[in-house]
Amino acid sequence: MSKKWVKNVTTGAGMFAVASMSALLSTACGGGSTEESTTPAPTNAAPVKTDTTTAAAPAAKTNRLFIDVDTVRGSKNLTKEDNAVIGCVQSSQFAKNEQIVFRFRVFDPDTGKEMDDKTMSKIIVKFKNGTELPAAAYGAHPKEPPNESFWTAAYVIPPDFPAGSIDYTVTATDKEGRVGTFTPVHFAANALLTVTNQVRPIIPATPTPAAPAKQ
Repeated sequence: MSKKWVKNVTTGAGMFAVASMSALLSTACGGGSTEESTTPAPTNAAPVKTDTTTAAAPAAKTNRLFIDVDTVRGSKNLTKEDNAVIGCVQSSQFAKNEQIVFRFRVFDPDTGKEMDDKTMSKIIVKFKNGTELPAAAYGAHPKEPPNESFWTAAYVIPPDFPAGSIDYTVTATDKEGRVGTFTPVHFAANALLTVTNQVRPIIPATPTPAAPAKQ
């Protein structure tokens, strides 16, 4: 074998070895491909849900009742003729010995509904002079239909009651402990509850007929 052929063989083997080593190094360093992968890495994480709703706070309950009040003349010490004309008629002026009837309606401030004896505890009228009337009663007026139900409290003005305005307060309390108060208008003279100097004669009550005896 000539030296020239041996040299060529040796040179060729060296080139093959270098080429093979270069390929191995290129693959090991990630350079075996000129294209980059565009496929995203798989994930098993569930999508995150964001709750944007906010629970509404419950509305605060109103603790003050609303009271509607007026006054009418009762039938006490009225003749039949007078009772037919001025009995149960709205008025703010009363003679001594006449009967003031306070009429009330109480409303729930949260629902707007009228309150009856199932929801109310008591309604009290108190005069500035300390006089306190018996608790108001709830019932139908007149007793026979057509009628409607509301609260009433009555007061017969004594003959020695001083003439002038009556300052009073109405306090209503329901069974939940809520309270409402009413005081009359003070700056309008014609809106004040007033007792005049007139003294109406006392009319004795008609005795109730006795029930027939059982046989």
